[in-house]
This record gives sequence, structure tokens and C-alpha cells, in this order.
Amino acid sequence: MIHLVITGMKLNNDLIKNVYSSRIKFEYNDSLINVLDRHSNDYIGFIKEIDNDNSLLIEFDIEDKYKNKGYQTEILREYLRYKYLWEKKCDKIICIPKQQQTKKILSKRNFKNDNDIYYITKDIYMTYVERLQLFDEDLNRLPYPNLRGEDIKPHTYAGIVDVIVKNKSTNKYLTTRRDINKPTSPGLWEITGGGIDFGEDIEKALVREVKEETDLDIISYFYLETTKMNDLVYFTYLGIVDAKDDDVKLQKNETIDYKWRDKDELIELFNSDLVPPKQRQRILKIIDKI
Repeated sequence: MIHLVITGMKLNNDLIKNVYSSRIKFEYNDSLINVLDRHSNDYIGFIKEIDNDNSLLIEFDIEDKYKNKGYQTEILREYLRYKYLWEKKCDKIICIPKQQQTKKILSKRNFKNDNDIYYITKDIYMTYVERLQLFDEDLNRLPYPNLRGEDIKPHTYAGIVDVIVKNKSTNKYLTTRRDINKPTSPGLWEITGGGIDFGEDIEKALVREVKEETDLDIISYFYLETTKMNDLVYFTYLGIVDAKDDDVKLQKNETIDYKWRDKDELIELFNSDLVPPKQRQRILKIIDKI
């Protein structure tokens, strides 16, 4: 069981309705919040809220079969983001008692430790939470960000870069395999890509994403295509590197394997079910351009 005390906050059942992430959603039942699988509606765990003077005491736990799969972190993140920090209703969250499990979860979310009291402030949270650049219908940048997981307004798109990495030394293309614990498309193969940070140039985003996920340095790049899909807009590029095959260093918790493929092998891969369907759709449209 994990316990949190949120200072300066009273029980309010209206703040957290219809909140969900890629895997979970919350449903209120008086002072108890049931945590459910977003897709199957299976019960995952609960959050219990108890008024405690001028603070709110939180009890939080999940079923054993969901532990050690990232659900604790995801539930805590979404709860704090939507109910308190994004709503800006409190200044500090304090965690008690200081269990090893609690420390592990909070350290993953960049919580700070002050004299063995774990806490996070709004400013700290907003510094570390992923904020994506938004675009309008005409692909003009909007002056405010989207927090990862937050609903995107109609006719508005969060920016994503797709980068087909090509090694100029071998004329082969890099594919990586998604971590099996990823909430979407676990274990499937893909090209490199990720969100464009708020205020970040698209070209800088593609260079950064390749470096973060593979430790490879882009030496040149070529624009290929822009695709709107639902509330996302994908900017697809061919990125050129000059590297040895074993220079790739995979990003922990993101990918678990990689393989360099020639063009025929890349086409074969993207005509299979071994890649995420939406990425397959985007890449097959432009694969002749590479």
C-alpha cells in the first residue's frame, strides 16, 4: 500500500472524471477511485481519498498481477497530473511512509528528496513532464503545449517526427524493436521517432530523438512527407548517419533490440504485421523515396 498526503487540498470528486491514459482510466465511486484497464474494463486497483484536516490522505494499491509492469508509475502520474498539478490546486505532495516501493516509484517521476520526505511541486512537475508542440490545420505552431496524455482539441495536432535512419557506409536502414512492456505495440519493430518538444524545431527534434534512442549522430537529413492521423501530425525524414553496425546503444525501457536491413528487407518488414499498423501505413507511402 502506498500513502500520499496532499497539503492544502480537500476532497473533490469532480476533478478527475473521464481521465485516462493509453492503458488506464479512472472511475469514481464516492471517495474511492477504481482504476480500470482502458480497453478491457478489467479492474486494476484503487485510489482511496480521505479528508485529513486541511490535507487529503491518499491510499493507493493495485492487484498483484499488475505490479512490476509500470502501472504504479502510470497511475500515480495520471492521478497527480490531472487531479492536482494540472488543476493547480495544491503546492506540494508528501509521501508517507517512506517504503522502498514508494521511493522507487517516486524517483522514476523525478520527485525530490528533502530530509527523507519525498515531494513534488507544480514547478518541478511541469519542468519534467513531456510537453509536445501543437500545430493547427495549416501546420502553424500554436503558442501553448500539449501535456503528454492530455486531450487534444479538435483541429489541433501534436507534432511527431518519424526518422528512417540510413547508414551511408552500408546503405542499410535501422529498425528497432519496442520494449515488451510498452503500453502500445509491445515487441513490434519500428523506425526511430518521437514527440516534438514545445518550442523545438522539427529538425532539432529528429536529431535529438535519434541520439536519445540509438546514440547515433545524424550528419544530414531529407524531408519526405507530412501526414495527419487523428490528432497527431507526423513529419517524416530520412536521416543519414555514418556508423559501424554495433555503434547503436539502445535507450532503456524504450527498445530491446535493433537490426540493420537493406531496402528489400525494410520493405518486407513494413509489409508484415511485425510493425505498428499506423506506422506501416505512413512508411509504405514514402518508402520508394528513400
